Parts: sequence; structure tokens; C-alpha cells
Amino acid sequence: MDAIESLMTRRSYPRGSLIQPAPNRAQIEKILQTAMTVPDHGNIKPWRFVVIQDQGMKDLEGVLRAMYDGQVEDEIYFNRFIKEIINTPMMICVYSALNTDHNVSILDQQLAGGAACEHILLAAHAMGFGGIWHTQDTEGALRQMLQMGEEDQVLGVISLGTPKRTSAAKRQSFTDYTFEWNQESGLQPWA
Repeated sequence: MDAIESLMTRRSYPRGSLIQPAPNRAQIEKILQTAMTVPDHGNIKPWRFVVIQDQGMKDLEGVLRAMYDGQVEDEIYFNRFIKEIINTPMMICVYSALNTDHNVSILDQQLAGGAACEHILLAAHAMGFGGIWHTQDTEGALRQMLQMGEEDQVLGVISLGTPKRTSAAKRQSFTDYTFEWNQESGLQPWA
């Protein structure tokens, strides 16, 4: 698959539609090395990757129950959510490791970490895997589990595996979201 085809055919697959096999160790390493190629103003690598698989996926149940303790209104839905998580073949958590003393802005650092998340999904897709990128509040149990700094935030929890079924994603045209500007005409819809 060439690069443009890979970009145009990538889609998100819900966690519940991902099954084994997940990427193996060599594939995970290639996926993460691909993520290291994103634009990174200042070359400070303001992200960290945490791979969760096998026993780690099972261990997540306790962490999730601690995170949401006392907040669950619908126990049936919550138990289904937990089961979906722990049955996911694997996850890669990407969190910011911000350098607040660097002259590169916090926003630039966070965007570089977001680009790393995207590269993980693109590389996995190019290898024939599916995935989905979720964000997550960074509180208590998760912060402790990931040994995150006080200012760090989870940028993405990326679930990966093999899609049970593949399908084409519905795509919208870029034209509805694109404008052209010049001083004489100002901002005009793309035509």
C-alpha cells in the first residue's frame, strides 16, 4: 500500500471490534519508531509511550475501578465498559512529558505528542492493524500507574488489534472546511 492510499483508507475501529492478533514486539517497535519521526520543534521529544498488553490489559480492571470509584451511575454499562477495555488486544498510552523550561511553547509540545499518536495509528494501519484513539482525563490512579509528572497529560490511549471486519470510512470533502486568502479578496471559500 502506498503512502497516500494508506492515509486515505485509515479509519477508526471501536475497541469491541478489535481482536487478536495485536502487533508483535517487532511490529510495536517499528510503530513506535515511526512515531518518533513526527515534527518536533526543538527536538525535545515531549511524549512518553506506555505499552499495555497481555497481563497488563487484565491489570487495567483494578486501575479503572479505582479511577471511577463512586462516580458510576449505571453499573451494568460500567461493567460492559470494563470488559471491553480488558478484552482489547493491546493499548499504547501516549502522555506528554512537557519541558516547561524550554522556549518551545507548551502548545507546540502537546501538538507534537498528538502527531505521535496519529503516527501510531497510521503505522499500525499500514501494517494491516486497526485501532482507535481515545483521550482520557489524567487523574489519580492513571497518573500514578503511568508515573506521570504533575503537569503531564494523557494525549491518547490508542487501542490496537485486528479488525473483525474492515470497511471503508465515510469521508467528507475538504472543500467545506477550506478557505483561500489574499489581501485583495480576503477570506474566500475554496473553489
